[in-house]
Amino acid sequence: MTARLPEPRLSNALLIGTGHFTSDAISDLPSVANNLSALAEALTNSTAVVVDPARCRQLINPRAQHEVGAALDETVNAADDTVIVYYAGHGFLTPRGVLHLAVTDTDPDRVAYTAVPVEWLRMALAESPAKNRILILDCCYSGHATAAMGSVSSAVTAAIDISGTYTLTSAPAYSTSVAPPGERFTAFTGELLRVLHDGIPGAGDLLSLRDIYTALVRGLRARGMPRPQHLGTGLVDHIALGPNAAGKPAKASIRTVPPATEKPESMPPAQTDELEKKFHQALVNGYRSMKREINYNATIYIRMISTLGGLGAARQLLHASSVSSGFTTLWEKGRLDLTVEAFVMREPWSALFTDEELQIARDRLAEYGYRLS
Repeated sequence: MTARLPEPRLSNALLIGTGHFTSDAISDLPSVANNLSALAEALTNSTAVVVDPARCRQLINPRAQHEVGAALDETVNAADDTVIVYYAGHGFLTPRGVLHLAVTDTDPDRVAYTAVPVEWLRMALAESPAKNRILILDCCYSGHATAAMGSVSSAVTAAIDISGTYTLTSAPAYSTSVAPPGERFTAFTGELLRVLHDGIPGAGDLLSLRDIYTALVRGLRARGMPRPQHLGTGLVDHIALGPNAAGKPAKASIRTVPPATEKPESMPPAQTDELEKKFHQALVNGYRSMKREINYNATIYIRMISTLGGLGAARQLLHASSVSSGFTTLWEKGRLDLTVEAFVMREPWSALFTDEELQIARDRLAEYGYRLS
């Protein structure tokens, strides 16, 4: 399934930012106000509207919990297609490790009573009629939200289908986000805005959430910033947050996949058949290595191999407009050696593929920092 933009008139966005605090124990975050205005502009840009301007609400420096609660209720319950909730500010953990989001009057000594529990956001999104629900948190300890959103053990989520929920956070659990002094934006939101504005070379015409996350990881890690986290399931992984300014022209992105039965002309048919069988088995063994060594069960991948054969599966993946979700997962785990692209470039398997296919595999691996031996 290809990425699509939300239906602007059926979607809502609530952008919450707290940058000013009454407590002297909490440092102000001047860049938060800039985060909200710039993100609102990106989502309502006339070139490719994600959310209708009238349905994109900015809540800057809410003083108390109830202001956030009221805005959440109004926003999530009025969206039918996609709802986006964004928060930038300080995150605090209670003694029991529960994440809360600071508002202007938050007392760091009474966090549970003066800040917004992330559970409120989880419940509001889980109960929303929107088909796709997106939560973006730019705050300290925001990685705790991925566990809260994905929990299926609580009484609330046990009876609710949350397959359309996607959470994107600026830092892992027990890690802090970065707001560089003097910068216009916080580090995470600044990188997000850069990706939305500049696009992602080699990605599709639209910026899917998966492509955005991959670009964020690469950009932030290159600057020594905390690694963002995400949790996404269901169709929301194919929702886009804007056009890809660096995307290839539509005609250039279309490739004709050669039939799986095509044989290299320079190799006798019997020898080619034997090589195909060995390549197929090599991919199967690679799948088993993923399960055994990094605890990654690539069910869709092995199903493709079983249905199309190793060569057919490899060709289909190579001629896709962008890297697969499995490629991204293996990159995150530091095991690009187990990708189809890596197998394709190895001898003797490379003899099964055209020069164009080899170049696709080579370019993808190089773009993600993998050096061929």
